[in-house]
Amino acid sequence: MDRRRLTIAGMWIAAIVAIVAIYLNLEPRVEDVRTREGGDARTYVAGEDVIEGAPSRIGLPVGEDPGDVGRYRGGPRHTGRSRFRGPASAARAWSYEVGDRISAQPVLGPDGAVFVGGHDQRFHAIGPDGAPRWTVPMHQKVWSAAAVVGDTVFVGSDADAFFALDAETGQTRWRIHAEGDADGAPTIGADGTIYFTAGPHVYAVGADGELRWRFQGRGPFLLSSPALDSDGTLYAASIDDHVYAIAADGRMRWEYEAGHDISSSPVIGDEGRIFFGSDDQHVHALDRDGHLLWRTHLDGYIRAPVALGRNGDVIAATYGPSPRVLSLDAESGELRWYFPVNVTESPEIGVASGPLVDVDGSIYFGAPDDFLYSISGDGDLRWIHQLGGDIDSAPVLREDGTLIVGCDDGFVYAIVEASAEDAGTPDPDAGLPDAETP
Repeated sequence: MDRRRLTIAGMWIAAIVAIVAIYLNLEPRVEDVRTREGGDARTYVAGEDVIEGAPSRIGLPVGEDPGDVGRYRGGPRHTGRSRFRGPASAARAWSYEVGDRISAQPVLGPDGAVFVGGHDQRFHAIGPDGAPRWTVPMHQKVWSAAAVVGDTVFVGSDADAFFALDAETGQTRWRIHAEGDADGAPTIGADGTIYFTAGPHVYAVGADGELRWRFQGRGPFLLSSPALDSDGTLYAASIDDHVYAIAADGRMRWEYEAGHDISSSPVIGDEGRIFFGSDDQHVHALDRDGHLLWRTHLDGYIRAPVALGRNGDVIAATYGPSPRVLSLDAESGELRWYFPVNVTESPEIGVASGPLVDVDGSIYFGAPDDFLYSISGDGDLRWIHQLGGDIDSAPVLREDGTLIVGCDDGFVYAIVEASAEDAGTPDPDAGLPDAETP
């Protein structure tokens, strides 16, 4: 995957571009920017700084995930649930051109404005009607979703940096130099602490940009966004095959080793279980003490974060040889139903778009066949809508029922319910699949 490895050629090109930009004085400068280097903040190391004899956390209340449209996957638990109802059919309201591939989930401001970064090495603010507001350079690709907190937008980039931007103007308020690509979407704690991943570290940062602590995993990359439990425990997944439980002070509570890389972000279920998928082709379920409850083999990599259905079931998406979106019982891991996405048998291609679940239980996701899908909570097709390229970005749902999603063709799309003359019911004879049960 290109997000994991920079080629030598790519590194040389980036270096040459940077030198030319400096020489020509083309690099934009913001005067009152504070660049943080970390100071005396403590670094905790996996396997070394461990809380010994930590009490069991099973049975602690989980708390509600707010379904916040300004946060990755709706809030700190990453449930992928929305408080709003999505469109029952699909028509395009507007599109906005970013100029290069969009992998990040868009997030929304209080007025419905859209914030998203792309592979064009810029970050964009778009009005609710699709009109441009501002664009700022990020100096490298943006893979991660942002987080909107009040009048500030937090986002990382592959420039080894994490930014706080003014939501109205895009002006940089502060930035932190990170030791690696900041590819994990920020998670916001109840006290305003910002947690993000970059390189081998999880960072904890105050709203003023002051680094509080960082945690170092065993491998070179933590690509996913950490999930935050109600007691302050973070769950961070790494391509070193581990999930780490990190206490609020930065020390490790426990670690769990899966069978392969973990690119997807952990999700905290309604009963406190931790769910995640892996390149070992399993969805894993852990209790809050890190013990394996079950794991289910799905015959394909799971690189998108799972979501939670309205009944608590785990909604997962897989790569080839048989890409699918499917539902697992949260208690047992038993397969309830699956919806096939007939695109390829390649193990490196599949559904990378994290499923979104609306207030009625309907599910929305994109696929590498250029289509945006909506299926029911039972896995039956509701509608499909073709965009201009593969859809790896997870959609987000606005209060008025508009779906916002990024696309590999370099556009952000707003999808609304189709008018009576435009709406169509998929013809069951056209070869479009419905759910299948095992």
